[in-house]
Amino acid sequence: MADDWRVTVTMGEPGAGRLLRELHTYEVEEDARKELAGRVAVSGEDDHVFLYADTETAAQAAREVVQQVLDAHSIAAELKVERWHHEEEEWQDAAIPLPATPAAHEAEHAQLEAEDEAESEESGVAEWEVRVELASHHDARALAERLEQEGIRCVRRWKFLLVGAADEDDAHALAERLQTEAPAGATVHVEPGSGVAWQLMPGSPFAVFGGLGG
Repeated sequence: MADDWRVTVTMGEPGAGRLLRELHTYEVEEDARKELAGRVAVSGEDDHVFLYADTETAAQAAREVVQQVLDAHSIAAELKVERWHHEEEEWQDAAIPLPATPAAHEAEHAQLEAEDEAESEESGVAEWEVRVELASHHDARALAERLEQEGIRCVRRWKFLLVGAADEDDAHALAERLQTEAPAGATVHVEPGSGVAWQLMPGSPFAVFGGLGG
């Protein structure tokens, strides 16, 4: 699923803003970027930073990158990889296996494979991005499904959406529409997409939500 995995970073003191800034400018090596396999949604507040990925491999790669950044700047923190449990509707340690019968496991695997295949088609890099932060996981899923039914491809990470646009005007027009149509509590931002951002910061596959302050 597009929002099954996350890395939780817990710092000893409020320092989320600093870590977000360092991640935003950190040059990720090519091998790690391949394992990240696309955009990783990042949010943080006070002493916590969360990185949302679509596979365990991507989450583990994100964890390694974060550890490199922490070590480089002598920042103390605890890191944990978690998986969203759809039945319990809560995050659980990735080491805890999800309870499932063989049939249910096979069905889940088939669904994951189908969604991974669909998302892999997003390899084209948009010049501009509309970033939407929804109030809940449910709202993000519903909006993503509605957009995809209209033929608008997007990347969903937990309660965040990334929607590509060909140019700045298209991005602002889409942002205005989404701000009007999105459920209450949603925030919408327009920024240069990875096509532009990677020219400036070639190793930054992290899409930061909520700003870089703090």
